[in-house]
Amino acid sequence: MKRISSLCIVALVCCMACSKSDSKPNPNDPDNPGGQEGVPTIVTVPKLQGDTTITMGPNTNYAIALKGLPTIRPVFPKLQPKPKKVRGYVTDASGNPIEGAFLGLRVRVSGLTTVATGTTNEKGYYEIAFEGAAEFFQAYVTVNYVEKPVPISLFAADTTLPVYTMDKGGVKHWIALSHGTANLADVQHRPWLSNNYFGGSIYLNWDVYEDMWSPEGALPMNGEIIVKLTPAGGMMYGETRTFTIRQKIGDKHLDCNINNLPIGIYKIEAKLADGRPLEMEVHGPNRSDTYGLQYDEGTKAWYVAFMPGYNATSKPMPNRGEWDQANVHVEL
Repeated sequence: MKRISSLCIVALVCCMACSKSDSKPNPNDPDNPGGQEGVPTIVTVPKLQGDTTITMGPNTNYAIALKGLPTIRPVFPKLQPKPKKVRGYVTDASGNPIEGAFLGLRVRVSGLTTVATGTTNEKGYYEIAFEGAAEFFQAYVTVNYVEKPVPISLFAADTTLPVYTMDKGGVKHWIALSHGTANLADVQHRPWLSNNYFGGSIYLNWDVYEDMWSPEGALPMNGEIIVKLTPAGGMMYGETRTFTIRQKIGDKHLDCNINNLPIGIYKIEAKLADGRPLEMEVHGPNRSDTYGLQYDEGTKAWYVAFMPGYNATSKPMPNRGEWDQANVHVEL
């Protein structure tokens, strides 16, 4: 197989406008008549670094690597709504424009349902014309992840997804995030669900030794699993934070979800708290020769790349994490 440690993510670089010289209003810009409405303000987002340790008891079966949303986000101009149009900007986490982002409206007119779509220009700006009433049902940008195109869902900058009427129109700005809470309402009820987060997810599972009939490699009751995740290059926004998960072993759960990890590739190491190393393999669904758990012969180490929930031709919904869980089974 290819050395996964050497692969990188050409994340938003391929679709962002590279120049920042357009950050001033242009009076001759047809998308910004009169030059009075402005463009998104680019902000400096501190690189996510350091170490995070999450400790879970035997009765807990999920962990949220990063809670909430990034605290520093782009500042968008207060565009005036236009009748029969929805418009706005799409940017990366710092406010740099994203070209080619796809937005789709579900439109209802006189009892009939149609679709109206649009894409962003080099300034990250879009306008979609519609009649009747409309609401967003698609919002995504395609990134290159582990050398393959993957569409990822966009985050509505004000968190809401209203219904627009043609007499008033509407304004909606979007951000491409590498992690964060995607569905603020549903996460209150289902915090364990990986699709409620923009970050990636790992499904960690194991067997417990009970008697001579227990599966080979089963782990000792009341032991503790320690999993370390170290960014291995090509993170979406250059994140370097390391995550350590400590999971106590009990008789209630034989698995746990590790949700909302910043999108990228991680070196993964697993051991028991007593120091014994754990073997890793893929059990169950979500097997892949490209994504998920992969062993690199060159470095003699395990790596994990998150599982895209969509292929290159799919069109994700807004405010929804679109990553399937990477399956990791640990055993002695």
